[in-house]
Amino acid sequence: MCVQHKEAALQTVHIHKNGSRGDWWWPCMLGSQNRQLTDIIVNEILSGADGTNIKCGVIGEIGCSWPLTECEKKVLQATAHAQSQLGCPVIIHPGRHSDAPFQIIRILQEAGADLSKTVMSHLDRTIFDEKKLLEFAKLGCYLEYDLFGTELLYYQFNPDVDMPSDNERISRIQMLIDEGYEDRILMAHDVHTKNRLMKYGGHGYSHILKNIVPKMLIRGISQNRIDKILVENPKQWLTFR
Repeated sequence: MCVQHKEAALQTVHIHKNGSRGDWWWPCMLGSQNRQLTDIIVNEILSGADGTNIKCGVIGEIGCSWPLTECEKKVLQATAHAQSQLGCPVIIHPGRHSDAPFQIIRILQEAGADLSKTVMSHLDRTIFDEKKLLEFAKLGCYLEYDLFGTELLYYQFNPDVDMPSDNERISRIQMLIDEGYEDRILMAHDVHTKNRLMKYGGHGYSHILKNIVPKMLIRGISQNRIDKILVENPKQWLTFR
């Protein structure tokens, strides 16, 4: 949905939405300088996106592949530079390889990013080894498990991946809590296709609250910790420094 359509929709339904801005791979960016990309990001946050007065509140989701292309590295560097100026939240879409999040974080760190305001999304399809996940958690970014409701026998983007079930996602979150990372965990369900909506037979946007939270309580995760993950952590991440 373009920014103009979003603006019209928000005026119609009278709700608040935190807009985001980010770049996927475009060949034309290869000729752009980091300063240019940084200025574009900063302008869309301070002034508004695409000629509107809608100001973005998040940088991202910054799309990355594996291995990173030169263009993607450039966008990550510009993202870090903009974040260091504004103190704003950032969210990253990592490539489908367990080393991808590490490579991305290294580039962001070298460019001056604030990892405490940065989310690494899609970890439930990216890092499966517990030891490696804990190694990554030490880097300090938010750890997002955001594919709740997605349970597949065949993952078309990477057939070697066995997509975890929601029960397995809960178990992994419980492990991270036990290891002391409850203030770094985020949850979502990445509803991005029609079949995920309740109208078309999917779980819909209420899946986490209706189905996942009760199961977390059964597993012994306290309501206070659930509130921390679902309310306090997102609020801390989305707040500008």
